[in-house]
Amino acid sequence: MYNFEKYKDKRKKVLGIKSRGMGFYTIVLITCLVIISGLSLATVPQVFSYITTRNLEDAIFKMDKGSTWSDEVIRQTLAIEGVKNALRDRHNTRLVVTYDRQKIQLSTIKSVFTRQNLNATLLNQMNHRQRKKLLKKEEEKR
Repeated sequence: MYNFEKYKDKRKKVLGIKSRGMGFYTIVLITCLVIISGLSLATVPQVFSYITTRNLEDAIFKMDKGSTWSDEVIRQTLAIEGVKNALRDRHNTRLVVTYDRQKIQLSTIKSVFTRQNLNATLLNQMNHRQRKKLLKKEEEKR
C-alpha cells in the first residue's frame, strides 16, 4: 500500500511546490486578534467609567439671600455615608453634592441643612455623568 505522507516531501520537491510564509488561517487569526484588541482598548475604559458612576447623582443647592456655604456644613455633608463629593462654585453660593442614590436619599442631605437652620433650595438634580458632559461642553465653548 502506498503511504501518501511518507512521500509528501518528495512529491512537493518534484512538482516544485514551495511552502512560503504563513498560512491563510494564521493571517486571519492575527488580523482578528488585532481588531478585537483595538476595539477592547477603546471600549473598556468607557465601560469601566460607566460602571463606577452609574449610581451617582448630583444635587445642586443654593443658599437663600446670597449667603455662602460654611466649611462646617460641607464637612457634615461629606460625613454622610453615600456622599462622594461636595463642591462649592466660584462664588460660594451654590453647593454641588455628588451622592450614591442606592445608599442615600436626597432627603437625608436636606436634613443636614435643616439641622443647621439653613434655607437651602434644591436648584437641580441630575445624573453625574450627564452633568460632567454638560460641564465639558461648556468648557469647550469657552
